[in-house]
Amino acid sequence: MFDKSIDRLEPGDVLARTVFDATGRPLLKAGTALTASYIERLRRRGYAAVTVEDGLADDVVPETLISEQLRHTVAGHVGIIFGQVGEVARQRGRGQGGVDAAVQDLGEQPLPLVDGGRSALERLYADVQALINEIVESDTVAGLESLKSHNEYTFQHSVDVAVIGTLLGSRMGLSGGRLRELALGCLLHDIGKLYIEEAILDKPGKLTAEEYEAVKAHPRMGFELIRRMPVVSLLPAHVAYQHHEHQRGSGYPQGLVGDNRIGPRLHEERIGAGKLLLIAEIGAVSDVHSAITSDRPYRPAMAPDVAVDVVEGMAGKHLNREVVELFSRIVPRYPIGRWVELAGGEFDGARGVVTELHVLRMDRPTVRVLLDAAGQRLASPAELDLRDAEQVTLRSLAMDEQPTR
Repeated sequence: MFDKSIDRLEPGDVLARTVFDATGRPLLKAGTALTASYIERLRRRGYAAVTVEDGLADDVVPETLISEQLRHTVAGHVGIIFGQVGEVARQRGRGQGGVDAAVQDLGEQPLPLVDGGRSALERLYADVQALINEIVESDTVAGLESLKSHNEYTFQHSVDVAVIGTLLGSRMGLSGGRLRELALGCLLHDIGKLYIEEAILDKPGKLTAEEYEAVKAHPRMGFELIRRMPVVSLLPAHVAYQHHEHQRGSGYPQGLVGDNRIGPRLHEERIGAGKLLLIAEIGAVSDVHSAITSDRPYRPAMAPDVAVDVVEGMAGKHLNREVVELFSRIVPRYPIGRWVELAGGEFDGARGVVTELHVLRMDRPTVRVLLDAAGQRLASPAELDLRDAEQVTLRSLAMDEQPTR
């Protein structure tokens, strides 16, 4: 199976993974043969890509940290929160003089977040616990890839950030309470983008200086919105406030600095003194990874191995070095089910599918080699454990790069 963009889908392509709608309900089930009508339906709903069968390794099923149904259900609930907060923002005024005017228009009244007699935030706290339970109880080393529709990108991106952040926080040993605050902060970290015009957020070209200043206002607006919600503590608001800060103080909006460590802040953390909070640093790593592995109007999604390289390259100056080191140990460069091309050794130029990950060597998976360097199917596929073939390197195939040449 491999990911194929909507624009390249053809009638007869068979779905390898179920496509869910924004509420978590199956829209098209795995095994469905796509028709022109189905493809157009997916396009109208904003889907950028789907996973289709390749006829070679469709028995290799990717493992995920949370179920697709939970992912889409939580994204739907995040969307409800954003919708309610957006309506309040429209009613109270959007400000015409920058972020200070927007905050003044917002006022100090709490945000009413009631949906059908039940607090939408209460439901989100339940979602947070469900996310934590699935991630903590999982005994698999899973990939983090997920396909997002353009229409639901913001909400699904928020869930992905929460998933990665919760994974990192749980592996660090954060307490249950701190883990919930981290996950909630990740789910709401981009809510300040409600104050940014969609034309700016989806602009395919380079932003003007004025547009960039508008974007830079969203962390503070996120903080101001979340602190007006009935949250248990202010820590989730600071995840939103600080997720674009850098270790060396070159980020925005406050120019905070970090010390590139995890250390004693696992157990106690103080807000202030110009320092970054650990949960915000976790959120920043998670945000970067989710963003660069997502297909956006201004650039295609990065393959997982490339994305890990990019995150590692940002360690120290931009992202907390020790958080990135943990990220690199637990996030696979080559997730199960991913098509890769081999270089070096007996199978130079051959292609295969990742079938097994190894906890102590996440960069050296086992690959089922299926195609030779000419793209011809091997009579006898080989299971190659890269731990025993150090001379071999891998490259993930990009979206739309079909396994057969």
